[in-house]
Amino acid sequence: MMKYLIGELSKKSHISVDSIRFYEKRGLLQAPQRAPNNYRYYDDQALDQLIFIRHCRELGMSLNEIQALHQLLQHPEQQCNVIDQAIEEHLEHINQKIRQFETFKIQLEQLRERCQSNSTIDHCKIVQTLKEHDH
Repeated sequence: MMKYLIGELSKKSHISVDSIRFYEKRGLLQAPQRAPNNYRYYDDQALDQLIFIRHCRELGMSLNEIQALHQLLQHPEQQCNVIDQAIEEHLEHINQKIRQFETFKIQLEQLRERCQSNSTIDHCKIVQTLKEHDH
């Protein structure tokens, strides 16, 4: 079994040292034991867990969602439909965000149409609209 210092673990997992420490504090990564030389050595299990976290983050999962999955992984005897349900919930969050971004896009396009490029910033219709109170 390989042992890694935090810098080596960071390079192998493509996760910053600060993020690794953060994940430890959040309980997503077990804190390593200190060796007699007072260095903290991580094992392959820590590397696997960090890669799992990174992949979840790349899919847009929140830390709370990752923590929920992490808790489920502590009980491998459960039926895997609990994982499927967690992914289904995340997929619904993604669909909500897509709808929200589509609304933002329309609003930004409408704002851009108000632009009169021969005007100065202090008379800019976009800025005036953004400052309106009854948005």
